[in-house]
Amino acid sequence: MRRISVALLTAAATAGLVLTGAPSSSAAAQLKSCSTSDGGATGGMQWDWNSKKSMDVALILADTDADSNWVRIRLDITTGQGDRYTYKWHELRDGNGSNKTWTTTATHDDGIVSARVQVEDVHGTSPQSTCYSGKAYNSYY
Repeated sequence: MRRISVALLTAAATAGLVLTGAPSSSAAAQLKSCSTSDGGATGGMQWDWNSKKSMDVALILADTDADSNWVRIRLDITTGQGDRYTYKWHELRDGNGSNKTWTTTATHDDGIVSARVQVEDVHGTSPQSTCYSGKAYNSYY
């Protein structure tokens, strides 16, 4: 698992230098990640806080098992009102050994107190295994 985490960090750092809107290179050391218990998926996030209501985030996902499953990742936040809010899923259906990074800016009118990723290994339409990364806490709070 350590090898996968190092590979994710390397992919995140590379993506941060290449993709527009990615977190700055100063965030390269900041990575929250998890792997599903069935070994099918590993995912993480790299981030930069812009304000109480906004963050730049790179979502990094890898399919890590030769099975017939596909994998997905999404951002999961806690708002300034204490509510949980989940963003849309990002899917990777290219099979074992594939990986992908999505970059975006996440915002919420009630603020973002903390953020983490949810990663799933999916067969057909049924999640087989899920995990949550550790939380990143907004420095503006």
